[in-house]
Amino acid sequence: METGATKQRILDRAFHLSSLYGLEALTIGRLADDLRMSKAGVHGHFGSKQALQLATIRHAQQLFLRNIITPSEAAPDGLPRLWAMCTALTAYSMETGLHGGDFWVTVTNEYDSRTGPVRDTVEATMSGWMRRLEDLISTGIELRQLTPCDPAQLAFEIQALLDAGGHQRDLYHDPKAPARARTAIRGRLEELRGPRFPKLTE
Repeated sequence: METGATKQRILDRAFHLSSLYGLEALTIGRLADDLRMSKAGVHGHFGSKQALQLATIRHAQQLFLRNIITPSEAAPDGLPRLWAMCTALTAYSMETGLHGGDFWVTVTNEYDSRTGPVRDTVEATMSGWMRRLEDLISTGIELRQLTPCDPAQLAFEIQALLDAGGHQRDLYHDPKAPARARTAIRGRLEELRGPRFPKLTE
């Protein structure tokens, strides 16, 4: 039980540091110093820096599922669920800011031109997210919540606005940037209003 709690504590700190400085800056020595543990104690849970990086990504995936995806599943399928995910994501970013960093914004920028298992895992995660957006948009079109459009294009635009909100918040320390991203996404969805367009509440 204590071993599991210690590993969780390491991953929480690794997630926080990676959100600020990236996965490449993540070292067993730094974690050991921050957590007042021995290097051997941290190393024993992971075995290598790459294993630590991959475990941190899995931890980030679990947090994203818990904080963004799962709560949004309570909303009806299609546009309401899409909007619930966007509002949950921007609210989470606004309220926590992860103390100055966002894990997925940081690591996607860090690994977009790299190769290897860590990059592949980041890409697979983001590809899965984009497919989720596209599927919800497609359902929204089928339910006549949205007028016919290219789901991949609209998903791209939504993600671009989410990215912009994250970058603006981090670079300019603008706490309102995530809310501006949400407003822009809402405006884009309303441009594609279908006959059964649902009410998009904050």
